[in-house]
Amino acid sequence: MQVESIAKALGDESRRKIVELLKDGELPASTIFEQFNFAAPTISRHLSVLKEAGLVSTRRNGVFIYYSLEKEALHVIQNWLAPLLGSAIEKPKSAPRERSQKPKIKTESNPFEKFQSEF
Repeated sequence: MQVESIAKALGDESRRKIVELLKDGELPASTIFEQFNFAAPTISRHLSVLKEAGLVSTRRNGVFIYYSLEKEALHVIQNWLAPLLGSAIEKPKSAPRERSQKPKIKTESNPFEKFQSEF
């Protein structure tokens, strides 16, 4: 498995959606086809590209074909990216927020002082 072929296979939005569908386990081809508004040959081609890149594997059970995700291919991409990203993926820091200034409450010893006039 080469990084280039895996990256090229994942470069298409429909193929990424197929990978996301398979993240929780094996699915029959018919279930995958139902998730798209494309003709079956189009989805079959996307599945073939994913299989050629090593991202999915197939299992035949009678007339049904089941697809499953090959996570080893994803580890190839992860291992290639790891040195570029550092030891931990850092979240982008947001701009510092300004502190809101709370109005200071003046404490008065005599509550009626504010009502006295300054004559």
